[in-house]
Amino acid sequence: MYLRDERPHGSDIPPAALYRYSPDRKGLHPQTVLKDFTGHLHADGYAGFNKLYGPGNQPVREVACWAHVRRKIHDVYEKTGSKLAREALDHMGSSQKTENKAR
Repeated sequence: MYLRDERPHGSDIPPAALYRYSPDRKGLHPQTVLKDFTGHLHADGYAGFNKLYGPGNQPVREVACWAHVRRKIHDVYEKTGSKLAREALDHMGSSQKTENKAR
């Protein structure tokens, strides 16, 4: 599923959605669909997008997903009790509260 919705950022461009079926999860599928894409790509951490961000490719800028980053940091905190991981989680929570107020 590919989505575009710039309304939260003040754009009046209509949102759009595209569903493309593929029989497997090979990275070739998103790489083919997005071969001419340029801009910011907000994805879920799926490794099939990695080649789109690599050197020598069209200018695609990765916009990482906070939920996936947070989950990895949370896993580290749960396993180790790391003070740094706890601080990162607290900072993310505070940032989320600020973003919610702004929204």
